[in-house]
Amino acid sequence: MQQKGAFEGKLEQLADAIREAKEEWWAAERLFAEVTDPYLVDQAIYMMEAAERKYMYLWKLARSGEYGC
Repeated sequence: MQQKGAFEGKLEQLADAIREAKEEWWAAERLFAEVTDPYLVDQAIYMMEAAERKYMYLWKLARSGEYGC
């Protein structure tokens, strides 16, 4: 019983991390759409790519079923 609760807790943590990563990705996309300074465009691209990779990694982890096992 306790093991099931621990798994559900880890699963909820993963779901929270996925939601947070999605928000980070959207924020980076909004920044990219709004900046005009060339240095800030580079920064926005870097942030957008990093956020996208984080989001995709977490989804891959969730789909694999390996998280918390």
